[in-house]
Amino acid sequence: MATEILLNDGGAPARILPFIAEAAITGGTVVEVSTTSGQVLQAQADSVISCGVALTDAAADGPANIITGHGVILNIYATGTAAIGDLGKVSAAGVIDFDVTAITEAAAGREVAIALEAHTGAASLIKCMWIR
Repeated sequence: MATEILLNDGGAPARILPFIAEAAITGGTVVEVSTTSGQVLQAQADSVISCGVALTDAAADGPANIITGHGVILNIYATGTAAIGDLGKVSAAGVIDFDVTAITEAAAGREVAIALEAHTGAASLIKCMWIR
């Protein structure tokens, strides 16, 4: 049984946008638009161009459905320790880090989500609100 990525659009319409994947993408990871190809790929650490979350897995050069929309409730891959209400930013390979020490002044403004449930440990899907 697959885990749902889109949980609730929060009354604000979720937008599911069609892109082409530059490389393989895992559903539930944060993505960014490549500045060289215009395609999407899993967002890199401290991404300033994160545009949404992959709805499903996508193969390289294949269709990639990306969810975006301020206030949308999603299951997103996260790592580390998160308390409800923590802000998170992309740490690496499309995974969100909710470690408050990771949100430094240099990374301010790069937050992409708010944790809606607690999390501890390795990368796994957790309920978040997308704030971009």
